[in-house]
Amino acid sequence: MLSPADSSPAASPGETSPALHGVSLRAFLIGLALVPFNVYWVIVAELRWYTILTLNPLFVTPIFYLFLLAGLNAFLRRYAPRCLLRGPELVTIYVMLVLSCTVATHDFIINLMSTIGWPRWYATSSNNWENSMFPHLPKWLFVWDREKLAGAFKGSSNLYRLDIWRMWLPPLAFWSLFIFSIGWIMLCLNVILRKAWVDQTRLSFPIVRLPLVLTGSDEPRPTIQSPALWAGFAAAAALGLINGLHEWYPALPHFQVRAQPLQFPTPPWNLTWPLFLTCYPFAIGLAFLVPLDVSFSCWFFYLFIKAQAVIGYYLGYGNTPDFPYPSEQGIGAWYAFGFFLLYRMRGYLLGVARIALGRPRGSGAHPDAGEPMSYRLAFFGLIAGMLVFGGFWWAAGMSPLWVIVVMGTYLLLAMCITRVRAEAGGQHTVWDLEPMRLFRLFDSRTLGPGNLATAAMSHWYWRLNRSHPMPSQMEAFKLAQEHRMRLRSLVLPMIIAYILATYCGMWACLHVFYTEGAAAKCQGFAVWTGIESYDWLNNGLTAGFKPEAGRWGAILGAASGILFLSAMRSRFSGFPFHPLGYCIGPGLIWLWFPFFLAWLIKFFILRYGGLRLYRRAVPFFLGLVLGDYVSGAVWSLIGVFGDMPAYQIFH
Repeated sequence: MLSPADSSPAASPGETSPALHGVSLRAFLIGLALVPFNVYWVIVAELRWYTILTLNPLFVTPIFYLFLLAGLNAFLRRYAPRCLLRGPELVTIYVMLVLSCTVATHDFIINLMSTIGWPRWYATSSNNWENSMFPHLPKWLFVWDREKLAGAFKGSSNLYRLDIWRMWLPPLAFWSLFIFSIGWIMLCLNVILRKAWVDQTRLSFPIVRLPLVLTGSDEPRPTIQSPALWAGFAAAAALGLINGLHEWYPALPHFQVRAQPLQFPTPPWNLTWPLFLTCYPFAIGLAFLVPLDVSFSCWFFYLFIKAQAVIGYYLGYGNTPDFPYPSEQGIGAWYAFGFFLLYRMRGYLLGVARIALGRPRGSGAHPDAGEPMSYRLAFFGLIAGMLVFGGFWWAAGMSPLWVIVVMGTYLLLAMCITRVRAEAGGQHTVWDLEPMRLFRLFDSRTLGPGNLATAAMSHWYWRLNRSHPMPSQMEAFKLAQEHRMRLRSLVLPMIIAYILATYCGMWACLHVFYTEGAAAKCQGFAVWTGIESYDWLNNGLTAGFKPEAGRWGAILGAASGILFLSAMRSRFSGFPFHPLGYCIGPGLIWLWFPFFLAWLIKFFILRYGGLRLYRRAVPFFLGLVLGDYVSGAVWSLIGVFGDMPAYQIFH
């Protein structure tokens, strides 16, 4: 999992070379201009039409922009070479767009905006929320005027009224402060961990492979000119074109690549639900870049959880609710994985702390000279961000002990997700450690209504974590380093893009709400988030819940499994099971079969063709990703600006 190199934050050679590139004003202004348009595009596509663009680790729209800019560069290279966008400029634009997608996404800002008015709008005399729930919800984080909310839920209304903005601005101002604390905390964590994972352990970072190709980092023999890449592009794009036209003209042929449910009517196989088969070209392409043992472990452990349900039926657990407790297994697995990472990096982290506090070892160049910010600023910035994060939830009603537990868990999970993305690149659907699931392990009466209410309120940003900002920030630094950029020059554009996307995302959601109606025409209105949050809270406040031995047993069993797998990999180099597969495998609901197909293809290529054939095959699979994404982006643009349903490549 970690190499012995993760022991000290020694300075990296060449980090302070004067040849390093900075962020040009031109690139920054282009990125700044594109962020609002990108945010609006994503919000309308995902909120109005539920056309998914940001729920996979490589976001669709930034790749599409990069593809267009690469095409523009091909034109400029021939006719106006002085205007050519250099690699570092392309990286700057791309990174700003990626950071905007970590906010303007279904798993983040749309979830938040869908739940702020939920309790007031859906409170009725029959559910009695006004008496059971409202007293425990902080007034300053919600909107309470049902008459003014009607326009948001029904649509065909005017958002641009002073009284409407007066209702929305106060809670949005508080929530934006919390959102900024998340982005800042993740940035500080990335600065602390970057050298260990990028320079020393040299993780594979599959997600940056395609952006590196499009930004021209592999000159003088660019992969973008590979016939294999364009063959993959043509295959995926043609598939998207055919399937997209089929949406409008059902008589045309159709090749099923999206989710096909596998449902069994009788036990024990009905216990494997939900189970889907998918063949997304982009997912196969991305999974092909993942190390073989990791991709094997991902699909294996997905089926491993399903097999537990079937075996449990024959052992008499068929009627036990939630058996085999996949969520609790996820809690144990992620905690064990995270603590094991911290244990293996203890020497490195102590070294960073020593530098931050002004006591570096040795002489010569300062160890953090080439980092995005100094270790001192990252260290104390992390503490400041945690104080804002913790203070926010304490003010909202969470008890201090649970504030510490929840905040520590969030930071631990962020680190784990970033590590997983750096090694596997796969989609991580992780919500096992969120407060609602952690609190379910205890007695609701002991927790109290304040903790229950804040757990439900926090569900929106914990839900699935597919667009988490921390891995995107780490990948941005990896991409910049490959282009020999000064990492510190990239920090301000990243922060500004994140802040701008927050406000643009809030506005775009409200604009769509009041125009189309959240509960009327918005197919991507996060109904599920509201139901999950406030039905859980209502149940906790009324019926309540108590700890169960089976759930705790699943946690301990999964944690033991992670430690066992880690020990076996440390002792036996050929051990096939990777612990991160146990963490993310069960969450690959939509992607387990593409992981299996990519693993199988890669296995035979390496077995019978060796590394040479594998290297020749990589451009084809990158082309699959690019072709599928370009096709998906074009269809979504047709849907957004043509105001019509259009084909989507995911779900």
